[in-house]
Amino acid sequence: MRILDSDINLKENLKESFHRHIALWVILFATVSFDFITTLSFMYDVGIYREKNYIIRWLASSLGIVPGVFIGKVLQIIAAMALSALSLKYSRAILLLIILLNLLAVFINLL
Repeated sequence: MRILDSDINLKENLKESFHRHIALWVILFATVSFDFITTLSFMYDVGIYREKNYIIRWLASSLGIVPGVFIGKVLQIIAAMALSALSLKYSRAILLLIILLNLLAVFINLL
């Protein structure tokens, strides 16, 4: 793929990101799982209307709590993969940012 007059090999960048940052990818999947579980718990206890993420709230109200939250988390992983594929140089920062956001979400869901 060519972006701003530079060739970007998306598949190779993503593959290299998985190899270089395997620990971050594992932590990302763990935090996504914890966020999924705590979001489900939060929504069952308090209700969908209290969810602050508009996309998750819309998905949960349209498709149901479990499928909506699951699709939202899958979209989050796809976004991490897409951004890591676009820039191998910034993939570590992208993964760390998403991990931190997930940890913050878990903390807020447990309050």
